[in-house]
Amino acid sequence: IANTVMVTVVGRLFGGSWVKSVITGVVMSVLFGPLAALWYRLGSRPYDAMYRWGAPWDNGARAELVTLLESGRLTSQIGPRAIDIGCGTGADCRLLAEHGFDVVGVDFSKVAIGEARKAGGSPHYVCADLFALPGEVTARPFDLIFDGGTIDDLPPARLREAAATITRLAHRRTVFVMWCFSLHREQAPWFSTSGPSRLGGMGITPAQVQDMYGSDWHIESLPTANPAEHAACYWMTRRDAEQ
Repeated sequence: IANTVMVTVVGRLFGGSWVKSVITGVVMSVLFGPLAALWYRLGSRPYDAMYRWGAPWDNGARAELVTLLESGRLTSQIGPRAIDIGCGTGADCRLLAEHGFDVVGVDFSKVAIGEARKAGGSPHYVCADLFALPGEVTARPFDLIFDGGTIDDLPPARLREAAATITRLAHRRTVFVMWCFSLHREQAPWFSTSGPSRLGGMGITPAQVQDMYGSDWHIESLPTANPAEHAACYWMTRRDAEQ
């Protein structure tokens, strides 16, 4: 982890594209690989360091969310109350707010939340862990839940717990949009500077998504903006909405 932070610092200082590629590869290996559980046990501190020096994933709103909003597939007519799980510096929150949503952004990095608040706008930001959300977040369910790449950072042992948390934040007509890295092992390169790999991990596979959410949610796979990222995007609606 110390090496990851050091590489990030070097990349920030020199700004070369090759350095940024190396940074991303190292980060992916730590986040998704065997050290993921250790990384998570350190809490927000590694993320604080990454955001302080320039997190390689902090590069604007998620393209798939932009497409959903601009195409009209996703509108605040589903209900205005939205939450961004792992909002980072708030790019997706601000985008949702611009499209009429009343947004709560949650992240456990105080540095990321600080930057999000500095950017202004109407979203309300809360510094909290996904597994210890305060009452101000959980008091009422959300019409839209968005995850632009947070749950796939978690250790595999906590994925079911995360899914249960998402379901508790929902009501019968909630829409859940989840973006994640996703790759079958036999398709994965050994190392990648732009996504999952055998060394770094697979993200969340379609089978895992079905196992995590299939009993409570209808799952629709959406196209992704960049197939080279080896990512997946899902549109989910509650099964009990039919009752």
